[in-house]
Amino acid sequence: MIPFAPCRGFVALACLLAAGANVAIAQRAGEMELTKAYKTLAAKDYDQAIELFHKGLALQPNNARVHKDLAYTLLKTGNSADARDEFESAIRLNESDENAKLEYAFLCYETKKPVEARRMFDRLRKTAGPAARATAEQAFQNIDKPLGQNIERWQQALARATAPNSIALYSAHWELAETAELRDDLPLAAEQYEICRQLKPNNSELLLPLARVWQQLNRVEEARAALLAASRSKDSRTAELALADLGPRYPYPYEFEKALGLDPGNVTLRRELAYLYLAMHDLPHAMKQFEQVLAIDPKDQLARDQLDALHGFKSRPVSDAAAIATPRVSARVMGMKSLGAGYTRDAIKYLQQAHEEDPGDEEVVLKLGWAYNAAKNDDEAVRWFGQARLAEDPAIAAEAERAFHNLRGDTVAQITVWTYPVFSSRWKDVFNYGQVKRTVPLPWNKPNKLFSLYLSARFMGDIKSSMQQNAAVPQYLSENSIIFGAGVSSKTWHRLTAWGEAGEAVGYLPLNSHDRLVPDYRGGINFARGFGSLLGSHVPGLFYETTGDVDYVSRFDKDWLFLSQHRAGRTFRAWDGSSFQALFNLNFEQDSKHQYWANTIEMGPGIKLHLPWMPPNVYFSSDFLRGIYTNNLYNPRRPNYNDVRVSLWYARTK
Repeated sequence: MIPFAPCRGFVALACLLAAGANVAIAQRAGEMELTKAYKTLAAKDYDQAIELFHKGLALQPNNARVHKDLAYTLLKTGNSADARDEFESAIRLNESDENAKLEYAFLCYETKKPVEARRMFDRLRKTAGPAARATAEQAFQNIDKPLGQNIERWQQALARATAPNSIALYSAHWELAETAELRDDLPLAAEQYEICRQLKPNNSELLLPLARVWQQLNRVEEARAALLAASRSKDSRTAELALADLGPRYPYPYEFEKALGLDPGNVTLRRELAYLYLAMHDLPHAMKQFEQVLAIDPKDQLARDQLDALHGFKSRPVSDAAAIATPRVSARVMGMKSLGAGYTRDAIKYLQQAHEEDPGDEEVVLKLGWAYNAAKNDDEAVRWFGQARLAEDPAIAAEAERAFHNLRGDTVAQITVWTYPVFSSRWKDVFNYGQVKRTVPLPWNKPNKLFSLYLSARFMGDIKSSMQQNAAVPQYLSENSIIFGAGVSSKTWHRLTAWGEAGEAVGYLPLNSHDRLVPDYRGGINFARGFGSLLGSHVPGLFYETTGDVDYVSRFDKDWLFLSQHRAGRTFRAWDGSSFQALFNLNFEQDSKHQYWANTIEMGPGIKLHLPWMPPNVYFSSDFLRGIYTNNLYNPRRPNYNDVRVSLWYARTK
């Protein structure tokens, strides 16, 4: 045997070399996509970078660094849920990345997953390095302490309760159950959810949290029984949620029996068990279940007919009755279940069959649209959404309408409101700028991904009334007008957006009759980009932001204005969820007419603040600026100035 040993060694060496070559090839796969992704990320084209990251990860799924970079890119676009999932993938691949774990925990809390957030903070405060441990400890206490206080408060309230079946008693048990689950006190949560079920046995929705907690307590059979009972609920939403968690396997008879132990009055569940016994040719048990259905609902004609057949009251033989009654899970149910579980091919097959059986089922038509969309067949998805948007059910029609237009790239009607009140110590006045803008569908029925049309109403005014009354207030700061107009806006490309408007300015404080109505034409190009830990980031750090505008305004003697603003500093995050920035401003302004008021350089420190109770699109800021006029021709003022500006920004789109 010894002479063959070198051959075996040679073969082993060849295998190792081949394996190494395969690893190298696998590592090279996706490098081109990832290189492009980082280039587009540097250019702040976030949407394109995200698409390229996904392509690269399809070829390098185990690249933890790329998952993490994709997560940060998704955060810049406001997609917190997907960013959370990418951080989770990065953690799974690199367990030592404490920064990713912190980001994941903060995002879990932000995206309504407080249990996962608390668990991760709890783990980090015990095992992480000093810096991450301190952050995790504070975050954990911020979550855990109020929960503990709430549990104690509800337990005291229950101890004082006297009415055995009052609404207040049920609410107290429910609040205690929810709070205990959030704090991971699962035995207490299960106990309280069971009490809630005893107080309201006909509320099938209560089976869902009970199943969830039992599953975590490893009471698997009880959890499945609760889901099975909920999946046959009269409440369609409860049934759909339960089916999604139940899985594709059809239940066994003993599982039906356990489910009926939890929900004995569930006629649908009991009837289905009777059919299952018929399919097994277990006629005595089938008859027993049909009899119990009739005991619950004497008007159940289907159960009565089946019993008549089984007792021989009908002309057909019992064996035929059993064959006819053989249970069959509907194509509709299987289609919904497959779609919820992500089995798109099966979902399409079953939903198509359900549609053939009942063409009038509007929900099936809508779900077919989503199934084809999940299968990346957008042409078919658009066709089904197009049918569903004609549904009589307003909720189905509205959902289909949005999906139809989004897939086609149509302009969907949206309303955007923004306002920017600002106090200036330089002018000793408060100015306010705002706009209400509504996008409108294009006049032709074709998709468009280049631009959108909109109607607009702008407000520009100040407290010291009109600019003619107060010569100290320049025209470009306060027009004292409401401007009604129509405009066109390009889709954002590489952070650039172009726009143009035509309208009429209506002076709300007219001094002269010819000032009441003034034609107004304006437009321009806007550019914005940011780096680092921007305001709202969960991780403190350095940041830099820049915005640039080229604007044409006909009312300013048909002038072109050029503005460039730069802000750099550090973002801080407080334990209560507040975030604020300490920053330095550098602003440039010029115009094509070389007017003194439109040619300045400003610089100075500032702060920007977002409090926990503020919506994500609201912030307060204060800047302390030193300004210099770069063109002093016809300037009646000093060549430099100081200005303290205090402002609030609010914007919303719906």
